[in-house]
Amino acid sequence: MSSKPVAVHRIFSGSVWGILAKILDAAAKFVTIPLLVGYYGKADYGLIALAFSLNAYLRLMDLGMNVGSVRFFSRWEATSDWENIGKASRSSVIFYGTIGLINALIFVFMANYGQLVFNLKPDQIPTYRIMMYILSASTVLNWLSNVIIQLLSAKDELGYVNRVTVVSSVLNFVVAILAIHFQWSLPLYFLFYTISTLIPIPLNVFRLRVYPIPIGQLLMPKWDGKIFREIIGYSSAIFLMGLFQLTANELRPILLAKFASGIDVLTDYRVIQTIAMLIISFGTIFLQVLLPSASKVYQEGNHVKMEKMVFAATRYISIFLSFIVFLLVLNSESILLLYMGKDYLHLSVWMNLWLLTVLLNMHNTPVASLVLSSGKTRFLIYSSATACILSLPITVVLAPTWNVGAAVIGYLAYMLIQIGFFYVYYIPRVLMLDSKKIFFGAFSPSVLGAIVAFAIAYGVGMWIELPEGIAGMIIRSAIFTTVFAAFHFLFIIKSADIEFLRTKLLKRKPSNEQE
Repeated sequence: MSSKPVAVHRIFSGSVWGILAKILDAAAKFVTIPLLVGYYGKADYGLIALAFSLNAYLRLMDLGMNVGSVRFFSRWEATSDWENIGKASRSSVIFYGTIGLINALIFVFMANYGQLVFNLKPDQIPTYRIMMYILSASTVLNWLSNVIIQLLSAKDELGYVNRVTVVSSVLNFVVAILAIHFQWSLPLYFLFYTISTLIPIPLNVFRLRVYPIPIGQLLMPKWDGKIFREIIGYSSAIFLMGLFQLTANELRPILLAKFASGIDVLTDYRVIQTIAMLIISFGTIFLQVLLPSASKVYQEGNHVKMEKMVFAATRYISIFLSFIVFLLVLNSESILLLYMGKDYLHLSVWMNLWLLTVLLNMHNTPVASLVLSSGKTRFLIYSSATACILSLPITVVLAPTWNVGAAVIGYLAYMLIQIGFFYVYYIPRVLMLDSKKIFFGAFSPSVLGAIVAFAIAYGVGMWIELPEGIAGMIIRSAIFTTVFAAFHFLFIIKSADIEFLRTKLLKRKPSNEQE
């Protein structure tokens, strides 16, 4: 049993900094993507989107170790078992180094033979090859950085990790501006962009001083088969689940590159993905922050505490995500018009559908964190496999005619199947919690409030014929925010909630104080 209770203020700190980092990163992409598309052209920018998609899909080689390592590191940190942490982290360095080398060879292979798979124009092939070689050269360091993030996550240091991420986001933005100003070639831009993503690594290594053991005992490669098998035994189930999840999510743009009308469709995909990924990133932050805490709560075996954590976390996350998602949906056409121009307005329906799908998925983050902590993940493999097998053909069949819409519809089908499995099986049978209470008590009220606020803001906008552009967005957003806040303060948020957030977010705790 854990000897250290969870520091709640650190959970909120990690969440807040993670959200701020993702907002800044999304803002940088929001500004730079139209500039880069305008400079390099829609077709050539599609090469960047393809490179990102290939890199993301190869993350399945993690084999679930990212989740598994955080789970075990968190448990050992709670009991001050520094010996096991050292053995596991040094073994992970060897594991991730090996995966990085394999990943590098795959990119070299793709550089030489990828043109046989994707709809590349002859003049795009040399640029595509150079980009693959750049990814090959950087991938080992990127994979090794996972060990550092896992160790800091177990120490509830995600607030620091996300602050460092801000540095990388700023550098990404600067590189894009420099590329356009100095008229860099696409490979040169991609090289400096890749370098900017590596900057957080030494800063995070420096932060490992929070551990009471030397950094060498954490990162010096040394294999311990026994302790690694303990982690990989748990992680293998996560890998199989992640294999199908990543295949369903990250293979969609790759399928578009193969079956859609042309490589430029990936630019459309990247445009709406950038906006949708803001919400997806929030869910990732919530999962990263909740997983170490959920592992400790589940280890305690306190069902009342577990139920309270899931319900409260789902409610707070639903309030936040409902507000952001419906605000974006309300202004989707204006955003695309200002973002990319009138030629991209046809993407608004697909962007809205993607955002609503993400909301449905992300509200389930607290439940997912507990399921992963429980180790009872076999049924997740079945549900992920079923959802993947049923949803991918949708993208393939619809891609030639619906282009980017095929990927969005395929994603919706995947998520509906996954959420159904959670509510029908995992919540009531594995976690022994009330599915109806979570859905109708924690999630639905905020969605209802967002729908009411959306309807009023949209109706008022149609009634008084708001001006186009930023002025109209500001007025609609102000109406939506006012109605949304009024609804929540009247019907959802209680005085106890306000007091909880005030004490956790506004009060600084002494460094030696635990909650």
